[in-house]
Amino acid sequence: MPGAFVGAIAGFAVVLYSNGLRKVPLMREPWEHFIGAGIGAWLGNELVKYVERTEKEIEELLQRREAANKNYRIPSMAGK
Repeated sequence: MPGAFVGAIAGFAVVLYSNGLRKVPLMREPWEHFIGAGIGAWLGNELVKYVERTEKEIEELLQRREAANKNYRIPSMAGK
């Protein structure tokens, strides 16, 4: 939820910034702000999902690597 909120604010701010750069009234087309906030909220939500999925995959890979390392034995040179 925080990712969606931050994304919505960022999307709204992008539209305001775009209007400011073009030197038109900031609230010229209110529907653009709504769309910008919606797209920003969606992107923020997707970013949170991506981070959670990536953390889970990394943890799984680290567990598999640790299990593989436990089974690996370095050959002893003492007998030669």
